[in-house]
Amino acid sequence: MRTRGITTALAAVLVLAFGAACGDDSDAATYYGDELALGNGQIRTYVTTDDSGKPTEVGLRIQEAALEGLPMPAGEPEGPPPAGRPLALPKEAAGAVVDHLTFDWVPHGHPPAGMFDKPHFDSHFYFIDPAAVTAISPQDPQFLAKAAVNPDAKYMPAGYVTAPEPIEMQAVPAMGVHWLDMSNPVAPGQFTQTLINGSWDGQYIFTEPMFTLEWLLTKPSFTGDIPQPQAYQRTARYPTTYSISFDDTADEYVVTVGGLTDRTAS
Repeated sequence: MRTRGITTALAAVLVLAFGAACGDDSDAATYYGDELALGNGQIRTYVTTDDSGKPTEVGLRIQEAALEGLPMPAGEPEGPPPAGRPLALPKEAAGAVVDHLTFDWVPHGHPPAGMFDKPHFDSHFYFIDPAAVTAISPQDPQFLAKAAVNPDAKYMPAGYVTAPEPIEMQAVPAMGVHWLDMSNPVAPGQFTQTLINGSWDGQYIFTEPMFTLEWLLTKPSFTGDIPQPQAYQRTARYPTTYSISFDDTADEYVVTVGGLTDRTAS
């Protein structure tokens, strides 16, 4: 009787273990995409999907060593920082509005003057493909005309306005026009992190967590909401949150837009 009881118990454990293993196969999963050397380390893109395979967040994982040995060019730049190489997401990100990312180290800061002067990182999450980003060029005869065409107000997150510079300064090659959050403005000299949005030729084309090196080195655990527009220009899964944190297990910083939610073009 005792042997039979042990055998029955073992069988139950095996059934439970098998069931748990089967359940794991359909749980959320993370996939990795493009990599890029930075400082003394690497960065890489990733996507996390739910148990039905839909993307729930996309982002970057940044090795701790990547913040060591960062290049520090001498002298002040004459214009806006150059755009970084496009970083592809894994194929499992299909369905997300984010097409690809760039991650730019800006050691001297950039305009507006007195606001974003600190050494920082720009992380663009683009909704258009790399070819369309590259086409944002002064070589285009319609460059300034396209910069001046803002999306209909219903398509831009509430509280955002274009930067205060003249249009020829707002139009950043291979990026677009940057919009600032006036509902939560960055006070002069107080920049640690903020969320920028961007447009080009009447289209909402990126969202951009931006943060200082000094603040990132504190290994923050930050999550904020991405203000939502009243309507959407395309049918896709749009992010509703962004976060910047440090993964103690992997020794990696994580920059992500998450809470991806289905939206219908209207």
